[in-house]
Amino acid sequence: MRSEQIKGAVDKLAGRAQGAVGELMDDPQMQAAGATRQVAGQMQQSYGEALDHATDFVREKPLATLAIMAGLGILAGLLLRRR
Repeated sequence: MRSEQIKGAVDKLAGRAQGAVGELMDDPQMQAAGATRQVAGQMQQSYGEALDHATDFVREKPLATLAIMAGLGILAGLLLRRR
């Protein structure tokens, strides 16, 4: 588990707690802040998972990664050349 996934899980949990406290205190602003923090935590956790998958792909298939990156480089060169 990467640090991004851990930070995301912690933020998601903290957002859930903040939303619950806001609900107990009947504070809609705190509830909204908790919901926002929870969504941000979920996004960060998903980013960490995607990064893990990309790292695994690069380690398992280095030649395919090199071919993809070369293709992207050629495409970027062609697009920038047309200016």
